Amino acid sequence: MDNSSIKDNIHNFRKKRKYTQEDVANMLGISVTAYRELERGNTSIVNPNIVRMAELLGTTTEELVLGYLPAESENSRLEEVQAEYGNRMENLNNKVKNLEKLVNSLEETIASKNEIIVMLKKMLAEQK
Repeated sequence: MDNSSIKDNIHNFRKKRKYTQEDVANMLGISVTAYRELERGNTSIVNPNIVRMAELLGTTTEELVLGYLPAESENSRLEEVQAEYGNRMENLNNKVKNLEKLVNSLEETIASKNEIIVMLKKMLAEQK
């Protein structure tokens, strides 16, 4: 990862949060000049500053340095979505099974009523 990408990420996240360079410098407890040098890529970012800067800018150190969330984070979100939809699918399958049972019961009721109707028609025909 080159320093250019990191400085662009810092700049973009700072702008996204609508902070000035002075705001971030004050929050980090460093001079505005020192912060400007970090954002320009003229000074290496030391670990304590990058962690604190990510927190202040509302992102992770990985996203700040890389410019995107690493695959691990994306995989964990994917697993959450799969689990959520797995639960939804299970609920829907249960509803389908219950509806199938209801349909079968209604079909049996209709068949019974049809048999009764046939028997009543025979009785009426025999009485005539």
